[in-house]
Parts: sequence; structure tokens; C-alpha cells
Amino acid sequence: MRFYKILFFLVFIVFSNNSFSNQISNCNVLTEKYGKKFNLPNKLLTSISLVESGKKIGDKFVSWPWTLNVAGKSKFFKNKEETLVYLKKNYEKKKNIDIGCMQISLKYHGKEFDNLEHILDPESNVEYGAKFLKSLFNRHKTWNEAISRYHSSIPQKKRGYLKKVQLFWSDLRQRKQYVDIGSNDEKQKKIEFFRKEFRKKKYSSEI
Repeated sequence: MRFYKILFFLVFIVFSNNSFSNQISNCNVLTEKYGKKFNLPNKLLTSISLVESGKKIGDKFVSWPWTLNVAGKSKFFKNKEETLVYLKKNYEKKKNIDIGCMQISLKYHGKEFDNLEHILDPESNVEYGAKFLKSLFNRHKTWNEAISRYHSSIPQKKRGYLKKVQLFWSDLRQRKQYVDIGSNDEKQKKIEFFRKEFRKKKYSSEI
């Protein structure tokens, strides 16, 4: 009997760890997927998601799907259920809430979703964020303007936000560049070097 209890405990730990690992990588996997689908510049959507919902977990800095911004203050929840409980309790009296991986504004974009579960769902959230960013580019004709307006149309807010995104974007593209060049041995050395550098900066090795 004791053996089965231990076995059950070990299985529970493994599945819990896998579930947590999936949550950590979920936003970034989806931003890569929809960045390609909407033909966005390489790593741009991932960079925006890190600015929008970035959270330090251990030695990593990742986009966290269960993130809300309520009246300018970020709130990080453990899981979907906990996030939904807060949303359902507060969304009517606090309309100024940004939700999920891409921090979609409930006030301005909520009508585009069926319900709170829909806007919080990482896949739906990231897909809408990608589509919205592409629409901003089509309207304003430059990526800098599209990035800025993803956050705000107020000049002062636009400038600060653009700088943040450009910092992440530059680092992620630089990393991609070094992974892609050189022989296999050279690649491996460069990969290891930049992994160490990015760990220092708290960037996720899963991006």
C-alpha cells in the first residue's frame, strides 16, 4: 500500500511540473506561432508579450498567461481558475482591465470576445493581439508606430513603451542571429555563451 502511495505522489509531481512548465512556455510558443501566421517581423510579438505580461519565475523572465493589469497595476495569478474568479468578481466595477499574454484591454476590445474565458484563453488572446498589431501596421505604415500604438496613442506613453519593446526585440533578434550562423561547433559555443548572457539578464531560455 505504501508503494502505491509513493507512486501516486511521484506521478502527481511529474504532471504538476509538466503543467507548470507548459504554462511558462505557453505564451511564448503562441507568440511565435501567430507572429508567423500574420507575417509579423521576427520575434516582435514575443517581445511585446514580454513587456506586457513579463514575470520572473526562478531564473527566467517569461510572458505569463494569468496576468491582469487593473487600473495600471499588474496582478499575477497562479492559474486560469484563480484569474477567472478575480475577473468575474471585478470586471463590472473595474472596466479598465488588461488581460492575458498580450494584455488585451477589456474596455476597448472586450466586445470582440464571447466571454471572459475567451479573452483569457492564451490562444485566443495571442491571436487577437497579433491581428490587432498587424491592423495597426496596415493603418500607420511603420512598425514603430504600430508598436507604440499597441500600448497608447498618447505621445509620452508611446515613446517609453517603444523603447521597452525595442530593448527586448533587439536582444531576441541578436540571439537568433548568433544561433543561425557558423559551423555546428561554432554554433554550439555561441549558443552556450549567449545562454549564459541571457540568464544574467533573466531572459527565458525557452524563447
